[in-house]
Amino acid sequence: MELTRRERRRLVAAGVAAAGVAACYVWGDPYPLPYKVRDASVLGPIAVDDPRVGAVSVGSDDHTVSLHVDWGGCDYRPDLVAHEAADRVTIVLKRRDASGPDIGCEDGGAARLSTHLARPLGSRALVDGVTGEPVPAAKG
Repeated sequence: MELTRRERRRLVAAGVAAAGVAACYVWGDPYPLPYKVRDASVLGPIAVDDPRVGAVSVGSDDHTVSLHVDWGGCDYRPDLVAHEAADRVTIVLKRRDASGPDIGCEDGGAARLSTHLARPLGSRALVDGVTGEPVPAAKG
């Protein structure tokens, strides 16, 4: 079966479009839609009645701080960010909200997020960056 000139052009155009989409996933921005960054408290996700879910933990190396977080369909995966000082480590969730007009939201996600400290936590206080309150953390 011989393709007409018009069919060949459409096939080439479809191939170029597919290659462009694939290139965005390989080399492009992991956040393809514009988003608004907002700081969120790490205390919100901590479930008081079930300390295993959402609990902040400090790794056995005393350098890794982790937290289980879920996010909505219009949010990208958040980042857990730590700011270190001599007497405290302030942690905050950086949320990326991509909601807007004509944007369909998908299912959200859940993951255990971690951040690495330059110095061991030691006796420094772990503090929520939004509320300023102490963050209960399990050492492990």
